[in-house]
Amino acid sequence: MGRPRYDTDEALALGALAAHEAGHGVIAVVQGIEVAHCKISATRGYTRHRDVTASHPEISLAILLAGQEAEAYWLTRYAGYWFGSALRAAADASEHDLREVRRLRKHTDLSEGRIRSRTRSLVRRHWGRIDRAGHRLYSRGHLSGSAL
Repeated sequence: MGRPRYDTDEALALGALAAHEAGHGVIAVVQGIEVAHCKISATRGYTRHRDVTASHPEISLAILLAGQEAEAYWLTRYAGYWFGSALRAAADASEHDLREVRRLRKHTDLSEGRIRSRTRSLVRRHWGRIDRAGHRLYSRGHLSGSAL
């Protein structure tokens, strides 16, 4: 199966959503966190993984920010955005995640800049895996954690 065609606005939006959820899932897995599944519908997506907020807040923060970072990187590659514009566009879809980042950061001494930089590095390092998972998620609507 090759890469899907993202030739309509709806396909671009769903592809970006799939990359967002694949970003959460892959970054969780590469940090040793068990992921149950990722799912997307026409307008929503979610990734279910083991909660590590209390024991490893830095991992939780990276997982939360990975969706926006992966979506932004996807928008630069497949929709022709500049990265800054893509990051702002992805922030709209990441409203819940960013709210959780602000809530969680209140209980840590970790700066958002430092976590964001680490997350961006993780997303870039594992982009091939995120990209492949995003394409499969786009095509199927559901991926098990073992497929990430």
